[in-house]
Amino acid sequence: MRVVAMVSGGKDSCYNMMQCVAEGHEIVALANLHPKDRDELDSFMYQTVGHMGIEILASAMGLPLYRRETKGKSTQTGKQYVPTDDDEVEDLYSLLETCKNELHVEAVAVGAILSDYQRVRVENVCSRLNLISLAYLWRRDQTELLQEMIDCQVHAIIIKVAALGLVPDRHLGKSLREMQTHLLKMRDKYGLNVCGEGGEYETFTLDCPLFKQRIVVEDIQTIISSADPICPVGYINFTKLTLHQKEPNTGGDVVFVKKSLDYISDLNESTYSDLSDPDFSETELELIEKETRLRESLSQNELISRSNSFGRHLATSSSSPIPIVTKSASVDEPIPTASSITGSASLLLLANANQSTSTSALVLGGAGGGSSALQANSCCGFGSSHPLGSSTAAVCGSLSLAISSLGLSTTQCNNNAATTTMPAGITQPPSPMKYEREFRPLANQAKAAINAKGWMWLAGIQGCASSMEKGMEQALDTLRELCHTNGYDLQDLCFTTLYVRSIAEYPALNSVYLQSFGFHNPPTRVCVECPLPDDCHVIMEAIAYRAPATHSGDDSEETQTLLNGRRNTMHVQGISHWAPANIGPYSQSTRIGDITYISGQIALVPGSMTIIEGGIRPQCKLTLRHISRIAQAMNAQGQLRDVVHGICFVTHPAFIGEARRQWERRTTNAIMDYIVLPALPRDALVEWQVWAHTHNDRFDYEETGCSVSDYTISIRRRWNYENNCAAIVCYVATGLASSTTQLTQLSDDVLGNHCRLAQSLSAENLDEILTYIVNRLLKDYPITKRQRLLEQQQQQQQDELKANSTATPTEALTPPIVQAAPGGAGDQQQQSSADANNTLPAIHLKLFYQVNAAPPTDLMLQALHNFRRKCQEMASIVYTVLPACSLHNFSTFLSICGVRHE
Repeated sequence: MRVVAMVSGGKDSCYNMMQCVAEGHEIVALANLHPKDRDELDSFMYQTVGHMGIEILASAMGLPLYRRETKGKSTQTGKQYVPTDDDEVEDLYSLLETCKNELHVEAVAVGAILSDYQRVRVENVCSRLNLISLAYLWRRDQTELLQEMIDCQVHAIIIKVAALGLVPDRHLGKSLREMQTHLLKMRDKYGLNVCGEGGEYETFTLDCPLFKQRIVVEDIQTIISSADPICPVGYINFTKLTLHQKEPNTGGDVVFVKKSLDYISDLNESTYSDLSDPDFSETELELIEKETRLRESLSQNELISRSNSFGRHLATSSSSPIPIVTKSASVDEPIPTASSITGSASLLLLANANQSTSTSALVLGGAGGGSSALQANSCCGFGSSHPLGSSTAAVCGSLSLAISSLGLSTTQCNNNAATTTMPAGITQPPSPMKYEREFRPLANQAKAAINAKGWMWLAGIQGCASSMEKGMEQALDTLRELCHTNGYDLQDLCFTTLYVRSIAEYPALNSVYLQSFGFHNPPTRVCVECPLPDDCHVIMEAIAYRAPATHSGDDSEETQTLLNGRRNTMHVQGISHWAPANIGPYSQSTRIGDITYISGQIALVPGSMTIIEGGIRPQCKLTLRHISRIAQAMNAQGQLRDVVHGICFVTHPAFIGEARRQWERRTTNAIMDYIVLPALPRDALVEWQVWAHTHNDRFDYEETGCSVSDYTISIRRRWNYENNCAAIVCYVATGLASSTTQLTQLSDDVLGNHCRLAQSLSAENLDEILTYIVNRLLKDYPITKRQRLLEQQQQQQQDELKANSTATPTEALTPPIVQAAPGGAGDQQQQSSADANNTLPAIHLKLFYQVNAAPPTDLMLQALHNFRRKCQEMASIVYTVLPACSLHNFSTFLSICGVRHE
């Protein structure tokens, strides 16, 4: 892209330009805002000290400079920014508008590291001008970043100090390299930001690899603006700067600037694992897990009989651990060929290729299919062709699936990897899976459930029309109507989920969605493809929050309640190396009190916004790192183990074993469901949808189950000590099976019996299952509290009777059911009386069913409708029924997720 770089002259803006060039962007001009007739401006937005050197810096780079005086002030200093005429941000808008009109730039480079204040305002301007923000330093570890700048020959000097431990007459004019040791000491002693992100110091760059000439300081003036004996403040004014020719590089030194792939090269480290012993290396963990999986697999006689030779092969290879340098092996990584094994200088074989103990090789250098540009700029060989891993059985969850999903025979497994005839760089996918779509009508009805704390769940919203656009418009109209009917606005929504019939129509869908959610800090979102019937283009769910307008009389308690319920949204739109940018109409995360919702995450490389290569394992690792980083950004103490409940969507049953393995290596605090769908955004193999709780360490966990007729019911539940938050995942299966068993070689008789039994589930069976689920969700719910809520409900009903003399007691207590078209707000008349009483606990149920092995859809929907009516005095329940290609194992045909929090 053509990029204009915002520069202050400091190290951050210069190094961010180097990152832009490394990613293939073109810096076409520099832009700068400066004060009028002042050395320095007390600005929340801009570094202005040293502004007299900006023109010579532009000359050193040989680029045009666009400058403007900043006339405004920081009139809006809150977390969010709304365009205001006299604010200094509007000066930035005018400057970038000129650059765009004259240079036709597409993006803006900004050197922000940690300031949300700056990020929000720059992104606001970029959004209004339809520009992309490139902020590659965003949320980087500052100690690591400072070292990178020094290593990449960014020669910058300190021109202002304003922090404890920094003294003007001692530290002004010193270079980053000279100051590095002292800055690290002050970090440890006083908590100083080593990159000066807290305003501790400012810098000016005299030379870097982008400069065609170097800047030499001939004369300066030192200004002491505060002679405080403890923390003096001083800065430098440049009175004479000159340009000198750079010395020719005769030594052949090359500056290696990291690229986007280099910033994910640490995925093989165990630093993101909450459970792993930090003394264990990735290699040791791989070996331990492989041996454990092997023992589990060997305990299943029916699986051993299918794969004896492959089992023996894995057993003999367990004594030869295989380290992983750049990318982990996975079920669909490239199989090495003779052409990819090019020499000992670039390829290291850690096991003899002629032995059957290993078919893996590790690339340390630039051999393989990577581009020359990548090899020149990257420290790691991510562009190389990578071989098949050794733990394929562990990936798939069973030995038989390991063979079938890779398309290998037992003979192939024992052959030398270099003798295969497959072309280099071609990945071997899992065994093909035929996806079946729902052909029966699916008639969810839109409903809302609200609890006493102001949380509202909206479910069953369908968009059925002749096109995706019209279907999306219909669903959004229903969503808006439900919100307004219950006293909420779209701005109150925290989280939305879109199940679409075709992810290929995502651009059209997103365009319609943007018309309703084009406001600042939109809700978080998940969007996946679901095997919906032809006439149904989208099914929506949403969660909203609005603090109830009550006053208890205790001002301090009321104030604390408002603070706890304050909405905190993170919508990072700039491209960085931190986590994927959300340029579209959805935020990364929304937090209300202790509850945090995170948008669906896929394995996008943040710096390039492309899916990571290598298969399911690196995709799982990168996706989970995104979730961990977002959780930490929302809460200083946040981490992956704060997740209470979530759904992992994958595109093939073979990926479930690896996804579960990667999740449980990091934390076992959450209950996770695994759903197979036809497709995910960007052709990703895996996507995680999760929500977290700040005090997840105060949650209990249980596994329980029962039998209903011929069906096995298994439940995993988590709830906190206060019992105001609970989540549940329930599996309904036709028989007992390991939760990780995915068989692809089942006989026709076994499959036929499974389908017949699943389709025979009766409404009475489903009612009994739902009763079991809701009882567990409400388990230990305080009886006295429930009685008090029921008394309040009865009192309100009596008041309604007195107010409405035309209504009979039966009509008031049991409002009539109003039928409506699928997806419409047809139950609103019932909700207006029954659900208007928000003192009951609200429960959201999400039912996934195996599309080719499930009872009729109308039976499930009617059973849920009847169950909801039956429970209307105990809980307010909403639900959505959704088809899935496959569930977490071969015998499960229903998967029900339930959530309750207050």
